[in-house]
Amino acid sequence: MLNNVSKPFFIMAMMVMFLSACTTAPITQKPPVDSRDVPSRPQPETAKTQPDAPQSARPQALPSPPADSTSTDIPATKPAPAPSNPAVLALLSDAEKYQQQGNLSAAQSRIQRAQRIAPRDPKVYYQLAHTHYELEDYRLAEQVALKGVSYAQGDNAQLKRFWLLLVDIRKNAGDGAGAKAAREQASRY
Repeated sequence: MLNNVSKPFFIMAMMVMFLSACTTAPITQKPPVDSRDVPSRPQPETAKTQPDAPQSARPQALPSPPADSTSTDIPATKPAPAPSNPAVLALLSDAEKYQQQGNLSAAQSRIQRAQRIAPRDPKVYYQLAHTHYELEDYRLAEQVALKGVSYAQGDNAQLKRFWLLLVDIRKNAGDGAGAKAAREQASRY
């Protein structure tokens, strides 16, 4: 009887050993990386001495040059390249057609898709800011235009277009002082 009982246990033990030999090592997952664990990019020596300001405390507009500077102080730079992505070009073209037809929400949708494809293209930001302006969403139009200004650095013609658009946005939003400041910025380009 012992032989009959131990035989199934022996077979089961052999199967367990066989199966355990055939298995692979367990898959372990690495813990998620916390952003505090990732080393930040090295900063210039001048920036290391100043503490970082919180994101909400950073100014939205670019600093103004000194009052005694003239437009001749701005170095000549090459313009920003035109969007080369065919999808972006097609979306901007469609958006322009929708704007001409008066379908601003469809135009806005196309431009936002173009923005997701080319998130640093100042032409996309200009067209999006202009669409928000036409929709009379002046707060959002100003934010998008200021973001576009940051991406248009080096393209004086594009910077002038942004600042002139900001003049209109601020004037229609009832911000006369802001419109005047934007006009002064536009005159520098």
